Amino acid sequence: MDAVAVAEINPNDQVAQQDDGVAASSGGVVVENRFQKAIAAWRINHQKDAVLERKEVAQKTKDFRKLDDAGKLTEYKTLLKTYQGFVDLLTTHGKESTSAFLQLYTTISEAPDPFPLLEASVEALVVSEDTLPRLSSENTELKKRLDKLSQELESADAKLQAERQRRQEAENGSAQKADEIEALWKKVLDEKEHNWAAKERTLEEKLENQDRLLKETRANYEVAQRLGKDEQQSAAQKAASAEMQLLTSDLEKTSARLAETEARNDQLRIGLAQATSRAAPVADEDPRILRLQSENSTLLRRLDSIRFEREAEKRTTEQKIKHLERQHKSAQEDSQDLRDKLQKYSDYDEIRRELDMLRSIELSVDDDADVDEDGTDADGSDSNKTSLEQLLLARNKKLSNDLTLLRVSHKELVEQLDDLNAELLRTKKDLDQSQKLSASLENDLTQLQEEAANGLPSSGMSVAGTYVSRYPHSSRRGRSSPTSSIISGFDGTQRGLFGDSHRLGEPLGGGSGILPMVQAQRDRFKQKTQQLEEELQKTYATVTSLRQEVSSLQKDNLNLYERTRYVSAYSRSGATTSALGQNPSHTSPDVAADDSGRWKAQYEANISPFAAFRGREATRAYKRMNMAERIVFSLTRIILATRTSRNLFAGYCVALHLLVFFMLYWMSAVAVVSSHPGHATSAGMVAGAAGMKDASNWQQEDVG
Repeated sequence: MDAVAVAEINPNDQVAQQDDGVAASSGGVVVENRFQKAIAAWRINHQKDAVLERKEVAQKTKDFRKLDDAGKLTEYKTLLKTYQGFVDLLTTHGKESTSAFLQLYTTISEAPDPFPLLEASVEALVVSEDTLPRLSSENTELKKRLDKLSQELESADAKLQAERQRRQEAENGSAQKADEIEALWKKVLDEKEHNWAAKERTLEEKLENQDRLLKETRANYEVAQRLGKDEQQSAAQKAASAEMQLLTSDLEKTSARLAETEARNDQLRIGLAQATSRAAPVADEDPRILRLQSENSTLLRRLDSIRFEREAEKRTTEQKIKHLERQHKSAQEDSQDLRDKLQKYSDYDEIRRELDMLRSIELSVDDDADVDEDGTDADGSDSNKTSLEQLLLARNKKLSNDLTLLRVSHKELVEQLDDLNAELLRTKKDLDQSQKLSASLENDLTQLQEEAANGLPSSGMSVAGTYVSRYPHSSRRGRSSPTSSIISGFDGTQRGLFGDSHRLGEPLGGGSGILPMVQAQRDRFKQKTQQLEEELQKTYATVTSLRQEVSSLQKDNLNLYERTRYVSAYSRSGATTSALGQNPSHTSPDVAADDSGRWKAQYEANISPFAAFRGREATRAYKRMNMAERIVFSLTRIILATRTSRNLFAGYCVALHLLVFFMLYWMSAVAVVSSHPGHATSAGMVAGAAGMKDASNWQQEDVG
C-alpha cells in the first residue's frame, strides 16, 4: 500500500500555479487561463477525496505494520474496512469516468466526418495561396490609381482655385461672365465627381465579380474533383481549350481596340496641349475643351477597366490551364499505375494453364478405361475444362469404389477379430479351469502319497474308491468328489462298494492301479495344456496380424479421406454439379457422421502446418528461378536423390579429372617431342640400329 500513496497531488500548488498563469495573461489569454483554472479546480475537487483516502489508507497501513500480532488481530477489521471504502471510492470514480467517456463518445460519434471538410479547406487554401499574390498586386494597383486620382483631384482643386481667383479678379469687369464660368466649372466638377463615383462603382463591381468568379472556380474545381471520370475530364479539357481560344481571340481584339484608343488619346492630348498653349483662349472654346477632357478621362477609365478585365481573364485562363495540367498529370500517373499492374499480371494465363495441367495430372485415373486420354491434349480452354471434369468424375467414382471395398473388408476383419477374441476368452476360461483342476489334482496326489508313506488312514482321500468313510454311507449319498469324478469316472455307489470291500479286509495298498491312471490323466492334461498354449499363440499371432491389417486399413481410409477432401475442394462448374446431384453413384456409401468426424479428426491431426509451409515456400522459390537455375537445381536433386547416383557422380568426377590430367600430360609430352625433332630422329636411329642388331643376333642363334 505504500505504492498507493505515491501519486499524490498538492491542490494548493496547482491553484497557485493557475493564479500565476492568470495574472501573467492578458486579453484573450485571460479567458483561456480562466477555463484552464476551472478545469484544474474541477480536477482537484474530484481528486481531493481520492488523495485524502489514499493518505489515510497509507497511514493506517504503516500503523498496522508497526503493531504486534495481537494488535494486528484486533485492528485488521478496521484496516479492511478502510481498504473497502477506498475500493468503493475508486469504483465510483471509475463509473463516473466511464459515463463521462460514453457521453463524450456519443457526442463525438454523432458528428459528421470531417475529412471532406478538411479536404475542401485544403483545396481552398491552395486556391487562396494562388490568388493571394494576384489580389495583393491588384490592391497595390488600386492604391496607386487612387493616389493618382487623388493627385488629379488636388490638381483640379488647385486649378479651380486659380480659376476662381482669376474669375474673382475679372468679376469687376463682367459678373455675368464670372457666373457662366463658375457654372461651367461646377458642371465640370460635377461631371468629374460623377465620373469618379462611376469609377468607384465600377471598381466595386469588378471586386464583386472577382469574388463571384473565385467562388465559381472553387465550386467547379470541387465538382470536377468529385466527378473524376475520364470522359468528363476529356470533355472539360476540350471545353477549357475552346474557352481559352475564345478568350485569346477576345484578348487580341481588345488589345487592338486598346491600341486604337491609346492612339486617339495621344492625339487628344496633343490637341489639348496645343489648345492650352494658346494664350487667353476665347470664352466660346472652353466648353469644347472641357468636353474633350471629359471624353479623355472617360476613355482612360474604360481603358483601365478593359485592361483590368483582360488581366483577370488572363489569370483565370492560367488557373484553368494549371488545373488541366494537374488533371492530365494525375491521369498519366493513373495510367502508368494501371500499366504496371497489367505488367505484373501478364503471366496470369500461363499460371492458369499450369494450374490446369497440375490438376489434370493430380486427378488422372490410370485404370479407368472410360476416360479419353486425348481430351487432356486439347488446345481450347473448353476441352481442358471438360477433360478435368471427366477426370474428376472418374476419380471420384474410383475412390468411392475403393472406399466401399475397404469398408466391407474392414467390417469383415472386425467381425473376424470379434470372433477370435470371443474364442480366445473361452480358451482362456478353459485353460484357467484346467490349471485349477491340475493344481487340485496335484495337491490330492501329494496328500495321498504322504498318507500312504505314513501308513495312516486319510480322511480326505477321494480318489477312485480308495476313500474310507468314517460315516455311514447314507450320509454321503450322491456327493462325490470332483477329483474322483475326473479320474475314475464312476459314481458314489461304486465308491461305496469299493469302500465295503476295503472294510471287508482288502488291504490299503490295493489301489495300486490308481497312480498310473492319475499319471495318464496328468499327461493328457499336459498335452491339452500344450495344445491350448499352441492355439493361444496362433490366436495371438492372428490377432497381431489382424491389428496390423486394421492399422493399414485405417491408413488407407485416411488417405482416401484426404483424396476425397481434395476432390470435394475442386471447384466444379454448374453443369457438373447438377449432373452429380441428379445421377449419384450407386457405389458411393452412406458415410456416418461419427465415422466422418473420426477420419476428419485424424486427417487434421496428421497435417503438419510447418511441412505444408515449407512445401509452399519451396514451390514459390522454385517458380522464382529462371530456366538455368531450374535445370541446375533439378540435376542436383536427381544426383543427390540416392546413394547409387551419388557414387556414380563421384566416380564420374574422378574419371573426368584423371582424363584431364592424362590429356594434359600427353599434350605436354607431345609438345616436348615436337620442340626437339633432332633428338627424336637420333633416338629413332639408335632404336633402329639396336633393333637390327637384335635381329642379327636372333638369326645367328637360330643358325647355331
